[in-house]
Amino acid sequence: MRLAKWAASASALTLATTGAVLALAPAGNAAATSTYSVAPYVDMSNGQEGMLDTAITGHGLKAYTAAFVLGSGCNQIWGDTLPIGADSFTDPLIAKAKSEGASVIISSGGASGLPLAWTCSTQSSIESGYQALINDYGVTRLDFDIEGAAIADTAATARQMQAMKDLKASNPNLQFSVTLPVLASGLTSDGVNILKAAKTAGVKIDVVNIMTMDYYSGTGTEMGQGSVAAAGATLSQMQSVDSSYSYANLGITPMIGKNDDGSTFTLADAQTVESFAAQHGIARLAFWSVNRDQPCSGSANSLPTCSEISQNSLAFTDAFLQYAGGSGGTTGGTTGGSTTGGSTTGGTTTGGSTTGGSTTGGSGSTCTTASWSSSQVYTGGDKVSWNGHNWSAKWWTQGEEPGTTGEWGVWQDLGAC
Repeated sequence: MRLAKWAASASALTLATTGAVLALAPAGNAAATSTYSVAPYVDMSNGQEGMLDTAITGHGLKAYTAAFVLGSGCNQIWGDTLPIGADSFTDPLIAKAKSEGASVIISSGGASGLPLAWTCSTQSSIESGYQALINDYGVTRLDFDIEGAAIADTAATARQMQAMKDLKASNPNLQFSVTLPVLASGLTSDGVNILKAAKTAGVKIDVVNIMTMDYYSGTGTEMGQGSVAAAGATLSQMQSVDSSYSYANLGITPMIGKNDDGSTFTLADAQTVESFAAQHGIARLAFWSVNRDQPCSGSANSLPTCSEISQNSLAFTDAFLQYAGGSGGTTGGTTGGSTTGGSTTGGTTTGGSTTGGSTTGGSGSTCTTASWSSSQVYTGGDKVSWNGHNWSAKWWTQGEEPGTTGEWGVWQDLGAC
């Protein structure tokens, strides 16, 4: 069995909760979700694969990302070292998930391995190898997780993008994602060069999937806001390379629960990210990993198989599935059902109360603008009422009470209502 954890090479986390970053990434209209809008990763060789079956049959998961296929010279193997298309363990798991109605994205690479274009320099072999993935598993989606030294290998990247261009020509329905390490301030320069390599090859990356995890900036890092800041910053970088990119080409993939660096992505963070995705029409929400979407007391050695936080089994799956129209939810970061803290219950938000179309802000004055909620994500230009006043958000915010952030804070006082 293989330890498949991701470690995004990062220095300090800079939470971009000012307009300096997010203002460069305008929100588009929320796009309609698709089968692949929520597709968490599953480590296909760590002994917890039964979680996938439960997520599909008991929680309504419709898509997942099977990890990882590894390049081995000009051949490809699964992480358990068995060849693709002839893996007596992984292949039946994928077939079972398909029979239960779940679609699969095949992912190559990861922290401990490389996609084929990085281990083979023969272009025809690379393309036939990727075509074999399409044929063997009947897929229309391929993912390539590029980390560590691989991200700086420009020759391999050029081979990869040429392969994608050629395969798209012969497989019209093929879409591919590139999964990259990220800081809250965006992609590294090597990550941006991946985007440039695609443009040079004449192919557009369908989904730039950012790993919003393991920032190594301290255990108190706010990972939900960090994910949102990274998304806005990354979109700005994408559009600097190709102006046609939008949030519909961006994926967000956190590491649920404890991260390798000791930080924690909580169920409240999951709600923050899901709300942002719904508002902006993010292409894909994923997480590492379904195998870990369960509690345990554990230690660092248990990270591949559990979240190491208090949660119900598959609570993160339920939280993210809300983006795909699922019925799952979270409560107080621990249980399924309704979420409190702002609070949201059965789709109705309270934090002030809404009655008959008018909102009573925190002080009791009646205002027609919706009341501020501590659990709601707001972006620049959003308006709320609170304590008898109307307020306008200057940039992205969550949990910052109007009237408490000062003259230079996020909320602009529009006067009494």
